[in-house]
Amino acid sequence: MNTIDQLTELFEHFPGIGPRQARRFVHYLLSERQSYRTNLSDMIRQLGSQTNQCKQCFRWFVKDDASSGLCFACANPSRNARILFLVEKDADIENVERSGFRGHYFVLGGTIQLASEEPEKYIRLAELMRRVETDGERLSEIILGFSATTEGDHTRLIVQEKLRPLAERFNFKLSSLGRGLSTGSELEYADPDTIASAMSSRR
Repeated sequence: MNTIDQLTELFEHFPGIGPRQARRFVHYLLSERQSYRTNLSDMIRQLGSQTNQCKQCFRWFVKDDASSGLCFACANPSRNARILFLVEKDADIENVERSGFRGHYFVLGGTIQLASEEPEKYIRLAELMRRVETDGERLSEIILGFSATTEGDHTRLIVQEKLRPLAERFNFKLSSLGRGLSTGSELEYADPDTIASAMSSRR
């Protein structure tokens, strides 16, 4: 397999990118100057060396010399640590922040595929349970902020079932986003006003 085909195949692993789009990316890079391609490859290398994954919520963030291993939200004492917002992926957090939410987050890392007998293979379920066991006494609410898709709904039901005994033991509320998100929509692409509406009508 030649370089063009290999790079095309790598681009196909990007979310929502098919073979034709991947090939267009490669040809675009070929049409650009060498300095652009060099800069792009340097940025990709630095992405690994200059970022950390938060040890508390699992979000990726740009680290600095004073980094404690926590992202901006987990390290900020002024945020409301009593409310935990569960999201599927890092990209969801940016839109939730724009909606005005100022609590804490937990990134599950995906959704659970339908008919799956081992949900731990798809999301950070064990890590979530440990987090809630540790913080349960100070929690007042956990918001299940999943996309309004079939797999998002499936994931919500499983996570609710797993968390319900802890919610009863520690006496915190389990809620889901309400009206505002249309069926089939992903949190990553929802506008802040829509998310704010879904937050205010959560149940």
